[in-house]
Amino acid sequence: MKEQLRISPIKWLSDAPITIPNPASVIGAFRPGTMKIVKFKGAHRFYRAAGWDSTRGEMASAFGSWWADEIELVKISQKMNMYKNWLPDELLRKALPAQYRGATALCEDWNDMREMYKLDLPPQEEIEGLVGIASAQPKKSTLDVNSRQTPMLPGGAEQVFFKKTPTLSSINPLWIRSERLW
Repeated sequence: MKEQLRISPIKWLSDAPITIPNPASVIGAFRPGTMKIVKFKGAHRFYRAAGWDSTRGEMASAFGSWWADEIELVKISQKMNMYKNWLPDELLRKALPAQYRGATALCEDWNDMREMYKLDLPPQEEIEGLVGIASAQPKKSTLDVNSRQTPMLPGGAEQVFFKKTPTLSSINPLWIRSERLW
């Protein structure tokens, strides 16, 4: 279940106990006018890609802030199902992660998507997140966003940002498990 809260995204990001130091960097990942603070009540499921981050030279964390609601993966899967008898299964399997990357605007150099994780919010548990539509990102984070020649990932999926700092997290790590989706 989802409940929209009456608090501005900037205020929510700035509020203690988990204060995000640069709220503008988070806000910029959403399409303008689509953000809202939502309280999720379990049972609810989210997914996150966690692979090699070439910009940092390390694996992206399974416990990161950025997640996609399960409904977004269902939408992608339904979209691919209409091609089930037209395209070979192998091509459809490759299309699922490509569609996920495009819809969530996950730059290739941030995450190679070699691993997927699910967050199962248990019944009776609650978590707040910043929810909105992913804005377009360049295919690689080093490319010029303002150049017409830059290949872009369109975004368009609803994404969820859960507050996290190096010492505090709103996510209970026991809720997260590895999941093989493709």
